Amino acid sequence: MKIDLFRAGVAALALAAIPAAAVAHGSMKPQHGGLVQMSGETMIELVSGPKGVDVYLSEEDEPVLAAGYTAKLTQTAAGAKTEAVLKPAGGNKLTAAGFKAVKGAKMVVALIDKGGAKIFATFQGK
Repeated sequence: MKIDLFRAGVAALALAAIPAAAVAHGSMKPQHGGLVQMSGETMIELVSGPKGVDVYLSEEDEPVLAAGYTAKLTQTAAGAKTEAVLKPAGGNKLTAAGFKAVKGAKMVVALIDKGGAKIFATFQGK
C-alpha cells in the first residue's frame, strides 16, 4: 500500500511539472505583431511594414542585444532571391530599412554572434 501511494505521488508530481516545462523557454506570442520562430533558445520575431523589415530577438521573454550579431535577411519569391543586411537598431531590434517584403515569400533570417555561432529562422509570409 505504501508503495502504491509513493508511485501515485511521483506520478502526480510528474504531471504537475509538465506545464512548467512547456513554458520554460518563454512565450511564443508575437510582441510586435510579427511572425515568430524559435531557433534553439532564441525567439526571433519578423515584422514587415511600410518602412522595411524589423527583427526582434529574445530568450525566455528577455530581450537579447542585437548589437552582438551580424545578420542577413534572404527573401525568395517567384524563384528570385533578394538579400539585405539587418543592422542593429537599438535594444533587441535589427532592421532592413526600405526592404520590401513580398506577400507569400519565404524569408530566412541568418544571425551570427560574436563567438561565431549561427542561428537561422525561416518564415513563410502571409
